Amino acid sequence: MTIKQNDPRFKNLELKTGIMVAVAVLGIVAVFIMIGLEKDLFTTKYRLHFTSESGSGFVEGMPVKLSGFKVGRVKKIELTEDAKVRTVTELNKKYEKWIRHGSVARLSKEGLIGDPYVEITVGDGTKRTFADGDSIPFEKAGGMEELITEMKPILTEVKDIIHYVNSPDGDIKVMLGNLKDLTSEVKETRKTLDQTLRDASAAVKNADRLVINLNDKSSSAIENVNRAFLRLEPIMVKIENITDKAGAAAEKFPATVEKIDRIADNVKILTDGLVGETPRIREILINADETLRESKTMIKGVKESWPLRLMAPPAKSPELIPFDSFLLDNNGHNGKENRIDKAGNAGGNK
Repeated sequence: MTIKQNDPRFKNLELKTGIMVAVAVLGIVAVFIMIGLEKDLFTTKYRLHFTSESGSGFVEGMPVKLSGFKVGRVKKIELTEDAKVRTVTELNKKYEKWIRHGSVARLSKEGLIGDPYVEITVGDGTKRTFADGDSIPFEKAGGMEELITEMKPILTEVKDIIHYVNSPDGDIKVMLGNLKDLTSEVKETRKTLDQTLRDASAAVKNADRLVINLNDKSSSAIENVNRAFLRLEPIMVKIENITDKAGAAAEKFPATVEKIDRIADNVKILTDGLVGETPRIREILINADETLRESKTMIKGVKESWPLRLMAPPAKSPELIPFDSFLLDNNGHNGKENRIDKAGNAGGNK
């Protein structure tokens, strides 16, 4: 089978193939241009380098930013003769006017755990710019590693504190135990306090009732006192009269005391006189007693003498006294006493 030269499908085949190839080449070129623009391959560049103690965190191709805006990238990282790290950056020439003496480079991250990048600060506007190949000062920034290094002692102390807190013999555990006991006691105390408040409320109510009762009783007591004062008024008048009389008597009392003193003096004088005459009075009494006995003896002898015994009437024999003799006679004297007197007289006559 042969292809006919006049087949319309193959007409201008070479032209179509050329156009397709040209489009593909233009696409590839456009991709390279876009990549170049993305990588700043078509802009004028100059290089600055800085030296750091460590290359940790630095990666070739990492961005270089100025005020958070990308102005270049890290071109190369190498060691120096003294084992330090030399980092070469490639910067766009158009940002040269803001990178002057006074600017510093530092390693930073996007947030705490973001991608690292080299940050260049804005320099002093009065100073000159850096030339291609100059060295820019490097300032070690407080990155995550430095932060972790600084926090290691703190973390150690925190670990010790946690161990101390978890220790069953530690003050914290003991304090928590005491706090638990205290909380239980506070609950019990609150119950007691609530009961006390209820009792106090009841006591207040009782006190109110007591006050009301006291008011009533005090009113009646005041009325009783008023009535008592009314009754006491005449008694007070009498007391005042007695007081006046007592005052008058008190005024006369000194004279009375003086008279009593004089009488006591006279009694004393009389007593002293009697004491002095006591021996004589005793002698007189003894003589009178002897005289009385002698007189009785004399009278008895006279009665028993012969002439007088014949003149006396004969003695009567004893007789019974009637019962009515105990009654009083018409003169108001006892009849028995009269009979006894008569009998005695009769006996005496004998």
